[in-house]
Amino acid sequence: MKILFVSSSPLNKEISIGNTFINLFSDMENVELASIYTRAGAPDKEISQAFCITEKMLIKNLIKKTPVGVRVESKESNEPPKVQNTKSEQGIIDFIKSQRWTVFFWLQDFIWRIGKWKSPELKQFIEEYNPDIIFTVLADSSFLNRLILYVTKLSNKKLVLYAWDNNYSLKQFMLSPLRWVNHFINRRIMRKVAEKADLFYVISDVQKNDYEKAFKKECKVLTKSADFSGDAPVKDEYNKPLQLVYTGNIGLNRWRSLGEIANVLEKINKDTVKAQLRIYTGNTLTEKMNKALNVGESSFVMGSVSQAEVLEIQKNADMLVHIEAKDLKNRLLVRQSFSTKIVDYLKSARPILAYGPKEVASINHLIKNDCAIVADNEQELLEKLTECINNNKLTEIAVKGYESGKKHHNKEIIDSMLIED
Repeated sequence: MKILFVSSSPLNKEISIGNTFINLFSDMENVELASIYTRAGAPDKEISQAFCITEKMLIKNLIKKTPVGVRVESKESNEPPKVQNTKSEQGIIDFIKSQRWTVFFWLQDFIWRIGKWKSPELKQFIEEYNPDIIFTVLADSSFLNRLILYVTKLSNKKLVLYAWDNNYSLKQFMLSPLRWVNHFINRRIMRKVAEKADLFYVISDVQKNDYEKAFKKECKVLTKSADFSGDAPVKDEYNKPLQLVYTGNIGLNRWRSLGEIANVLEKINKDTVKAQLRIYTGNTLTEKMNKALNVGESSFVMGSVSQAEVLEIQKNADMLVHIEAKDLKNRLLVRQSFSTKIVDYLKSARPILAYGPKEVASINHLIKNDCAIVADNEQELLEKLTECINNNKLTEIAVKGYESGKKHHNKEIIDSMLIED
């Protein structure tokens, strides 16, 4: 079975979308993966073929009539990457990502509207690969959705859609009128993509309920999976002081929630250091973030690490931290989402500390399965963490987490469902 992914980012495990897509089909027999994407970079070795189109290529084509789109080798290849940003270009991209001004998205969409991305090279790539399935994410990006519809029409193959962000709902907090205009524009083409979908996956029960009402189409819950065979690999001995670890993005005000955990740890450590938080993230920290997250002997920002290092860090941790922002805007933004990290946490059989709004899908999942220490305010966190540390309930929580993973995220069961679908 040949599956062609269409996405904005290259599919590699260092990026959330790539981590999820590759995980779904890794180790599955008789499955070949290919990719079409729209940002600079190279895919992982699991992707047999890839084709990249960027705004830079579209602009150069308009000016110099150069070809649009290029075949790309995997990042494990010995060949230097064919598509990569210069330092100055990456600086501009980082600025755009951090500011997220609506005008930037409109400019990007305009480039794709006037650009000749329906190139002979793209057509040749699709026809030569001849996929059995088109697999893509439900994105709030008009140009990407037009690309998805074109690839589906040209290949004349089944379209599988996977949604995991709250990017369609009207339950959003946006003060800018331009953002609301952009949201309604994106919703229109998202409906067209949803109508074309032959199979529709979502990330959580919350999203399933919302999207079945919105699109009048059956949705199936699909999450990242892992091998949960055997007994839970719990720790024989915990560190003193207890080592709490967070790995991942601290944007969308998640850093504020981490800062509140650091405040609680300062109180717990008042007389003697009992627990410490170590934060591994690739985000650039402002002075305010630094002050909130580097707190005495209680909390430390450790910087960025690779995916391989993350797994080793999680294995050595005593407790793994999952957080969501508590402000209204970001609470609504992640209301339907389920973090891929949670499956990794459950697999590692380390007790999970979840801090944030209890109604969002990721934290609600942990509450329903009684497999984490959960709190949504500093006082509750102080009480629950103190009780857990003093009464040594860590192994009990870790085992419950592993059993929950075995029930809901078992790779054998999810692989079977995917193959049947």
